[in-house]
Amino acid sequence: MAVGLDDQAEQIIRVGKAFAERLHADWSVVSVETPAIAKFGQPARNRRGDILRFAESLGAHTLTLDGPSASAALLEHARLRNITHILVGAPRRSGPSALLRPTTATKLVRAGGGLDVWVVARRTSTDESLRLEQPASRAVHRVSNAAALRSYGAAMGISTACTALVALMYPYFALANLVMVYLLGAAIAALRLGRGPASATAVANVLALDFFFVPPRYSFDVADFQYVLTFGVMLTVTLIIATLVASVRAQTLLAGTRERRTALLYAMSRELVSTRGREDLARIAVKHVTETFASHAVVLVPDANGRLRYPRSPPTAGSLLRADLSIAQWAYDNRTAAGLGTDALPANVAQYLPLTASGHTLGVLAIEPTQASRLLMPEQRRLIETFAGQIALALERARLQEEAEEARVAAETEGIRNTLLASISHDLRTPLAVITSASSALSDPSIQFDSAGQRSLSAQIEAKSQEMAEIITHVLDLVRLESGQFAMRHERVALEDLASSALQRLGTRLHEHEVRVNIQPDLPPAHVDGSLVLQVITNLLDNIVKYTPAGTQVSISAAARDDAFLQVCVDDTGPGLPPGDLERLFAKFHRGRNESSVGGAGLGLSICRAILTAHGGQIQASQRPGGGARFTFTLPVS
Repeated sequence: MAVGLDDQAEQIIRVGKAFAERLHADWSVVSVETPAIAKFGQPARNRRGDILRFAESLGAHTLTLDGPSASAALLEHARLRNITHILVGAPRRSGPSALLRPTTATKLVRAGGGLDVWVVARRTSTDESLRLEQPASRAVHRVSNAAALRSYGAAMGISTACTALVALMYPYFALANLVMVYLLGAAIAALRLGRGPASATAVANVLALDFFFVPPRYSFDVADFQYVLTFGVMLTVTLIIATLVASVRAQTLLAGTRERRTALLYAMSRELVSTRGREDLARIAVKHVTETFASHAVVLVPDANGRLRYPRSPPTAGSLLRADLSIAQWAYDNRTAAGLGTDALPANVAQYLPLTASGHTLGVLAIEPTQASRLLMPEQRRLIETFAGQIALALERARLQEEAEEARVAAETEGIRNTLLASISHDLRTPLAVITSASSALSDPSIQFDSAGQRSLSAQIEAKSQEMAEIITHVLDLVRLESGQFAMRHERVALEDLASSALQRLGTRLHEHEVRVNIQPDLPPAHVDGSLVLQVITNLLDNIVKYTPAGTQVSISAAARDDAFLQVCVDDTGPGLPPGDLERLFAKFHRGRNESSVGGAGLGLSICRAILTAHGGQIQASQRPGGGARFTFTLPVS
């Protein structure tokens, strides 16, 4: 059913409710925002809001349409929604005015198109319910009359200005050229004032042209019949221009309104999509809500116990600092809007909308407008509900991301724990078996060893103990590096000194390999933690000892890559790196070939990458040209 702002609206709604119940059909109440209604101002908007809220209280679905005319918007809506019955009020106009300006009911009846149009007869004004609604209607008419008087006054001003301009041009231009000035004035009136004032401007322009400039001047007599034709054509063209321009202007205004609403929603949605974290999402939402609805707002999110709380981040300029948490908690628990304009606690100055998505209530949007009517208008209420829906979806996305991240971290932690236990248990089993066997043999009184045998067993115990200590140290070092608990001490260190220290640390383990150090003497010192970088070089050389045969040539070289970094290469002529993705070599607990016969937990290269990353450097593995492996890493100069 279609309702206007007159005193019959409530009657149409009651009749429509009974009609829908009789047919067991869904029913909706539609109000069309035409340019004529839009210019009535705030009282008309308040009246329309009261009517639509009354319809919702009776169970109707309400909506507001935009269109150049009520009949066109209703017919288009009926076609899209497959509506078969339309109820409208009885026409107020009759006689010649109804013929010249057909009412909405008349246009709907004429359109037909398979629609059943029901016209509700107007009740007498003695009905009590009508008398209660008449003051608001009179307020609307007073405002509309005042606006119309201003528009028609402006139309007369435009006609007067055109006449003054034509008076200045009259001695120098032909009458046909002067007509163009009046046509321009009518077009301006249509563009700025609407169809009615533009029509009045057209009539006034014709009269002014006849009275002031057509012979005989200063009278409405016409000496030549051709001027009558000129007046008729001028009036017709002017009215056509006025009608077309007014229609285009009305459609432009309505399209601009829809575009602004869409742009506001798109701007918030775009910013919410690019934002992570519930606190940041709440801040972005509050910013857009306060700007759009001229209000103060806050997004209240629940804690671990399901109790709503204010955001922990500092409040912004538009934050609502006095929201009633008890009302917000009720709206959250019951998933029902409360406060201003709702059925629950409507006397409150703020409105509380639950943010629900995918069956979960994620928080409450509390909004306190500077003017209550900003939230009571149906289109504004639907816009804020759409905003709330977008905010809820963003919070739902953030919740799912947090859960996914927690699940990923838990799975990764569990995987690392299992891998660590399996790797350490495997790598510690062999040295423990050797230590156990050697110590048991030494403590067995039935076995007699000479001094050489005792020294051999003692050396085995010492070597395997050091191997176990190295595994445990690597694990602890990696944990400290990745957790950020390792305090680095930066200093200027010469690369020659680091290479020499690494060779001394490995000692006799490299005696079967030929090692060459090729570092340019004019290189600047590196600005690093010397002990950590020494561990990088030691780990790389230790891998060469483990995975290359005796006689392999090893080269340590360094050069300046640019003004900020030094580049260090550790090469060998061994069998090279295993085929496949070389980045896997830097993964935790991953080792190269012959894993069953080589000790270690597979953490050496992972520790190297963690140390260099902490310094702002990089490390890469590659196959050496001519055979062998090459590890290249960078160190900062300053």
